[in-house]
This record gives sequence, C-alpha cells and structure tokens, in this order.
Amino acid sequence: MTENIQFGNLKISITTEPKKTVLIFSGNVDEHFKQEDVPRVESETIIFDLSEVENFNSCGIREWIYLIKDYSNLGKLIFRNCSVTMIDQVNMVPDSIGNAKIESFYAPYYCESESCCGETNRLIQISEHIETLKEKKAPEFNCESCGKPLEFDALEESYFLFLDNMNAFPQAS
Repeated sequence: MTENIQFGNLKISITTEPKKTVLIFSGNVDEHFKQEDVPRVESETIIFDLSEVENFNSCGIREWIYLIKDYSNLGKLIFRNCSVTMIDQVNMVPDSIGNAKIESFYAPYYCESESCCGETNRLIQISEHIETLKEKKAPEFNCESCGKPLEFDALEESYFLFLDNMNAFPQAS
C-alpha cells in the first residue's frame, strides 16, 4: 500500500510492506513540513530514501528532528541514498539522524576534463567502501563520460564527519 503526502514543496511517499516501510522524501524540508501529519508506521525495518531532499531551513529541521525521534522508536531506521544536502544537514545537526544508520549517501565530485560537465554526485554504499571511509578518504570514481578520475569536491574530514557521529564502523574486539 502506498500513501502520498504533500507539504508545500515536499512530497513524502510511504509504502508499507510486510516487515518493511519505505518513506521517499522529495523536495524542501521547510516551514510547510508538519511532522505531526506524517503517519507513524511501526515496522521491523523503516527506510528513509533521501536522494531527492533538496533543502532544509530552521523550521524544517526542527520538525524533522521530532519526526526522527518518533520513527527511531518504531523500528530499525535506515537512511538510504542521502543527498549531499542531507549529509550537510547531518554534519551540522547530528540529532537529525537520531539512531538511524546511513546505508548509502551521495558525495560531490567533479571532472577536470574540459569536455565534461564538471560537477557530479556519486552514490557511496558504506559497506562497499568501509576501509576508505574509516580513514576519512573519499572513494575513487572515474568520470562516466571521459573515464578520467574524478576529484572529490569537499573537505574529506568535514564531509565524512557524520560517520563518527553514527558509529558506522564495527568496533574491533
């Protein structure tokens, strides 16, 4: 079953399946977002797909934190496909992740080749790049157009800060 909710420029699509609920967020989390109007769905696994989150403002982040607190108590919360904007927000306001685990996120890269478009975002699966990310290094990617190596377009130690805040890496025993 799928339900769609609209808050100004933010759309949330909620799909409920046995043992899993997926919420897809698209748009701006701003003063139009009213977290109390988002249905709370208890589920074994709750996935927030955040690839299309474009912007947060102060009113929106306050509402977001309340939503995350509630959903953190309803099942295992996973953030998937976090946009660059979402990662920037998590780095500025660690409470915006609650007890969720980030499974994958986008990171900014660019191609120095004059024949390419320049800026691009690449999806990083934490499980596939765990050793590189532990060192606060950006995984290496090649440009899809020209094949040349892409350059990471942020400060690695700052951009990957959220990994420490969410205990993304298994502890050595």
